[in-house]
Amino acid sequence: MAVETWASIEKTALWALEHAQELSPGGRVERMRPLLRLWTYSSEGTYTAWTILSPMDAGDLGSPMVREVVWRRRRDEKHMASVNRKHLLRTKPQSTIRIRDAEISSDELGPFLQTAARLFVPTILAEDPVPNSDACGIEGYGPLAYLRMEWQGPCPVEWAQSVAWVTDLRKLLVASLIEREEEPDGQSPAAHPSSHP
Repeated sequence: MAVETWASIEKTALWALEHAQELSPGGRVERMRPLLRLWTYSSEGTYTAWTILSPMDAGDLGSPMVREVVWRRRRDEKHMASVNRKHLLRTKPQSTIRIRDAEISSDELGPFLQTAARLFVPTILAEDPVPNSDACGIEGYGPLAYLRMEWQGPCPVEWAQSVAWVTDLRKLLVASLIEREEEPDGQSPAAHPSSHP
């Protein structure tokens, strides 16, 4: 039996961060389409992505939701390093992925999507990434597929206004998730091991 490599664990986790709508649990998410994905891959080792989803059959936003996917990369690296070779031959280590879902107010989300539809991001020459700094980004799907920004360290001056908009949108998504957890019938999120390629 081949030993699971760190590269394959990393590949699985990165795939999960980029394909939130395809992860278990499915349920309502299976009938939704992605609109935008935001991410922050922390230099401290926690990678987080937020995917905004909308019902496929809704002409407008319908009842949108956010799916947060978190990979604690540093924890998995430490676990992989501590597992002895014999154990690796008997088991298949998997990346530890945590998923949380929450509804988003369409009234609050609407203005962000209107801005996204007319957002202009000037093209700039890529600079060398800043070591030990967070990598952040946003990308769109469907009619917003043209939208993609990614930066590491301080954002380019030309992108300052757009990055401030991304930051405000991320705050809305995180607030929606926190509000969901604070609801009396809200279930605490469980860690879901990823089994996707």
